[in-house]
Amino acid sequence: MNSSSAFNYFFRKSPLLRALLWILFAVLFTVISLFVSKKLKILPEIKELKPPIGSPGDIVVINGHGFGNSKDSGYVDFGGSTLTASSYILWSDEQIKIVLPPDVQDGLVTVKTKNGRSNPAFFANKNAAPVAIMPDKASILPTVTSFSPETPVVGGEFIIYGMNFGTIRDKSQVFFSIQRGETRTQRNESENSGIREENKENLRFIPCNEDDFDYEYWSDNEIRVRIPDGAVAGEAYIQTAKGKSPEVFVKITGKAGVKAFISPKTYLIQTTVDIDDTANDKDSSIILRCPRPYITAAQPLVQLTNSKYEPVIENYQHSTIYQVRKDNAKEEKKRFSEDFMIYVYEMRTEISAAKLGKRDGINPELYEYATRADECVPSDDEAVHDLLKKIIGNEKNAYNIAALTYNYMVENFTVLNDVRRGKISSLDLIKTKTGDAYDFAIIFTALLRAAGIPALPDSGILVDADMKAQNHWWCEFYLSEFGWVPADPALGAGLDYQPWRKDTDVKKYYFGNLDAQHILFSRGWNEIKPSSPQNKTVTRRRTFALQGIWEEALGKNIKYGSYWADPVVLGVY
Repeated sequence: MNSSSAFNYFFRKSPLLRALLWILFAVLFTVISLFVSKKLKILPEIKELKPPIGSPGDIVVINGHGFGNSKDSGYVDFGGSTLTASSYILWSDEQIKIVLPPDVQDGLVTVKTKNGRSNPAFFANKNAAPVAIMPDKASILPTVTSFSPETPVVGGEFIIYGMNFGTIRDKSQVFFSIQRGETRTQRNESENSGIREENKENLRFIPCNEDDFDYEYWSDNEIRVRIPDGAVAGEAYIQTAKGKSPEVFVKITGKAGVKAFISPKTYLIQTTVDIDDTANDKDSSIILRCPRPYITAAQPLVQLTNSKYEPVIENYQHSTIYQVRKDNAKEEKKRFSEDFMIYVYEMRTEISAAKLGKRDGINPELYEYATRADECVPSDDEAVHDLLKKIIGNEKNAYNIAALTYNYMVENFTVLNDVRRGKISSLDLIKTKTGDAYDFAIIFTALLRAAGIPALPDSGILVDADMKAQNHWWCEFYLSEFGWVPADPALGAGLDYQPWRKDTDVKKYYFGNLDAQHILFSRGWNEIKPSSPQNKTVTRRRTFALQGIWEEALGKNIKYGSYWADPVVLGVY
């Protein structure tokens, strides 16, 4: 009997042999299947990281394949750190789009999915990227060689000649001196207050203001700007990504009057919004636009000291952007809170109406923006124009028109201490002669715009002497060769509040002056467009910020609740 026949004989006669062979066959099949499936498993692959160099807040795109069709498919490691959910803008099988977080580091970038980890790509933080050769610092620093005119005025054109300014402005700025009145104690307190070093510069210098359209032209050897509001004769310089230029003296003149910033106060303010996100699908999200305190000459320092969740963008269109996504955690309510440290000065002005410059000297872009009717200010309404004629008669001087308008309102209109609610118009103030602080600010602004005077409604909070805050609205108007002038007709008309100083003639004081109890959140109407016409949006009126959109819901089957609390004061120093 040969070996083949012997094997067949024992295979038929032995159940044990047959069982062992079947077990062996199953094991081999399993091993082979696992090996084949592993070979067929698609690993994520990064083909391109665009751009490979960036800064916090920049958008970076990862192109490749095998990423999966949703964020739940995996995550991205950036420089050794796993990105949080708020960093992702888009996730598809072939593309991932992210916003770089504030703490992004140099290093390798990989995509991790259930199938494994991708090949690495390298990323460099632009703000900390090393250079191979250190050039002579003096050869790359911006340098001012001359400027024109020799004696500019506030709001007037100013041309700077030199070198190494950069071909585009990007984040570069031009700074001018500003006069601030502080006691030695206040100065020492500000130096030891925890204010970031880069922000302390704004206490001695003030940059040209983008919101006032101060930047007009920028090239490597020529810059054209408008002298910013609050600037005085003194040192000026240019700050670029390559460094700071040597300071030059600029003799800014102010024939029409003077503006003083005195008696600063430091506030700790908290804003909160609660989101009840219980009925959203995994592909939906909610965008929150949380208003930030505004930076002006009178409010030069705003510092975010704490936030519960990481924002998508820390500062965009004067708001912090958060994105609420559906997650696996059964969290019935999410509270988004922000703590700000804010430095505010009292502002006082002395103006000679006869020495004001001509209106045609005002920046045309600023003039057009701050004199037109918009969604917030009905300056084109017939009732506004009829009232204006009654108030000013044949008066042409801008300062005198503003004074006549202010005096008429505080003497003839009654201010309500409680804010009016519902779908109501500020134009009711003209008919009924009764309205709240919002109505006073809007109608005062509308009257000045109708007269061709640039004016803005300001929105924020008013802090009482007992540290209680209330939503509040006031105004500012622009005078040629002088700058912005504050006015608070509601307080001038007798709005009830607790000032720090009890001896102030409020009617007189709040035209041309503003105390340090006003904390500014918005200047004018902050028109925000939805990212898509199909998205659901939420708008809030008569609150501490004048902005178009506060919430934006993206996706299907979105059901949620929200509650925006008014800002609260945590401390005053």
